[in-house]
Amino acid sequence: MSKSNKNLNKEFGLASWAIDHNTIIYVLIGVILLLGGKAYYDMPRETFPEIKETKIYISAPYPGNTAEDIERLIIDPLEDRLKNLSSVVEIIATAQEDYGIITVEFDESIAVEAAKQKVKDEVESEKSSEDWPTFNGAKVEPNVFDL
Repeated sequence: MSKSNKNLNKEFGLASWAIDHNTIIYVLIGVILLLGGKAYYDMPRETFPEIKETKIYISAPYPGNTAEDIERLIIDPLEDRLKNLSSVVEIIATAQEDYGIITVEFDESIAVEAAKQKVKDEVESEKSSEDWPTFNGAKVEPNVFDL
């Protein structure tokens, strides 16, 4: 073997060895995959905590209106009512042309269904007021939902 071939083999020593002993490499990869699968299977469940979502969303489509109109006619009145609810942490509202959405975040101490019902009650109460906007003869119908 010439001197240049010896230098080439030294340069790629581990790679050359792995190519020459590919059966051992396949066995090592298999063992690593099996151990990884076992570790995943044996992982305690508290490693995957239950995430409690405490946000309620109100969407209000109002076709043919500007963002300013939606904010003035729908968003602001609903925000005024919702900010008085107990356990409210934050209210975020967005108005755009033809559509408005309000996100109400509650404290984690309140159940999501109870929070949703509180929000629905406030929306229905505001909707029953005389100055609530109409579209094609019917009152604008906000949708209350959680994810």
